[in-house]
Amino acid sequence: MEFLVFLGVVVAVYGVLLFFDNFFKSCMHHPYEAFLRGTGLTVKFLRLQWHTTALNRSIVKWSTAYPKLLDLSFGLGVYISIILMPLASFLIIASTFHTKSGHGGKGSEGAGSSGVAGVKESVSLDLLIPGVNLPLNEIGYYVAALAINSVVHELGHGLAAVLEDIPIKGFGFHVMLIIPMAYTQLDSDQLNGLRTWKRLKVLCAGIWHNLVLAACAYLLFMATPAMLSAVYRVNDAVMVTGIKDGSPLLGTRGLEQGDIITSINSCDIRNEGSWYGCLLETLHSQPSYCISPDFVHLNDESVPISHKSDGLIECCNAENKASNCFEYMEDINAEDVALPQHMCLNIRKVIENSFAYCHHQPTCPEGHCFKPMINNFTTIMQIRRDRKPDVIYIGHPADLTRTIRISQFVPKTGLFQPGFADAIQLLLKYVTVFALGLAVINVIPCFGFDGQHIVATLLANGLVTSRVPQKSKRDVIALCVNIVGTLFVFILLTKVFWQMIFRALWE
Repeated sequence: MEFLVFLGVVVAVYGVLLFFDNFFKSCMHHPYEAFLRGTGLTVKFLRLQWHTTALNRSIVKWSTAYPKLLDLSFGLGVYISIILMPLASFLIIASTFHTKSGHGGKGSEGAGSSGVAGVKESVSLDLLIPGVNLPLNEIGYYVAALAINSVVHELGHGLAAVLEDIPIKGFGFHVMLIIPMAYTQLDSDQLNGLRTWKRLKVLCAGIWHNLVLAACAYLLFMATPAMLSAVYRVNDAVMVTGIKDGSPLLGTRGLEQGDIITSINSCDIRNEGSWYGCLLETLHSQPSYCISPDFVHLNDESVPISHKSDGLIECCNAENKASNCFEYMEDINAEDVALPQHMCLNIRKVIENSFAYCHHQPTCPEGHCFKPMINNFTTIMQIRRDRKPDVIYIGHPADLTRTIRISQFVPKTGLFQPGFADAIQLLLKYVTVFALGLAVINVIPCFGFDGQHIVATLLANGLVTSRVPQKSKRDVIALCVNIVGTLFVFILLTKVFWQMIFRALWE
């Protein structure tokens, strides 16, 4: 529903722009038309367009700076694109017949970009929709990543065309709703007049540029912690950057924004990955504590044992919320001690007076191992903070993942906040996903994509013409291949789109 509201606002803005465009064309026709020609702007229904020839000279200059290196690069791009074409086609076909039982995967496909996601040994393709499976507060990164990828894609076509002496007529942008798409206007007659290999270099250059961009963005993403290590503590802890209202972690003894978390129970936290890993470990491995017999005798508040409805043993008074029933995990190598099997102990005191954890192995270097009797849907989490008292929380680890926002970049000084580094990594992540997506979707033999022209060019190769000399037959083959590719793309996008819309309306 959030997405539909956002979409309605965008459509309303386009309506206002179209109204004023018609108004100025009727009331201030000549000066307004001169303004549009000078700026290259065009306002259409749900679409803005900007066209310029100012970049033509720059593209020519860039292409002639290192011609041999670029020519070698575009040649490699042809081979990579031809190898990628059947793989991308298989992905589309497999995703069309694949039915997901739930949302999963990290791939994405939106506005002419797609991604690959592995889900339990299967392949699938998702559509990123703002407000559905993409937070609306990340819409800026979404648009920026698409714009960067679109520009790099079209720049590849432009550079390759200039190397083959194809003149560039102009460069521009279409913005459809919120989706930016760049374009390069080439002389199609001269392009079609090129030999097969040279034409393929121009047609595959955009795909190749997206693959190179994906590799570069991913390497930068991985190198960001090292590059920013001078101003951030990295691989050392995580910082709380936000807590949602109503979070059970709020309170005088809870977490606060700016807290630096170093560990949960016995699991050290060094980055975002270890944060989620430690939370998962707390759910799968209930903590147990090494405490002394003397502590047990002095602090035991047991009442007659009873059984809860969930099958657990209760040995604490129902009004005693700070305590929990603990079970003595007897060590067969330990000396016989006079300890009951179950005892009621204050949770905070147990954690503060424990010598070590013993949930991985029920032996203690000192004292004896005691395990809290709690159900499988909750766990005890001792959240250690830098220069602050520990936070002890009894609940589900998902409470932290849903309501706590963290950053793996801990500032060394107050001049830099975690949001700066997080924004860089998030943009690089989107650029990587969309770059791979554009490469996959554009290489598919489908009308409107680069794959359509690549297939036609491959069928004009000498090896094919020697076996199928009639051009009409080759055109029919190309038409059939593109129709099949277009059909699968249309079915897939329709299926994924309606799945997302259904989720937005009913979940």
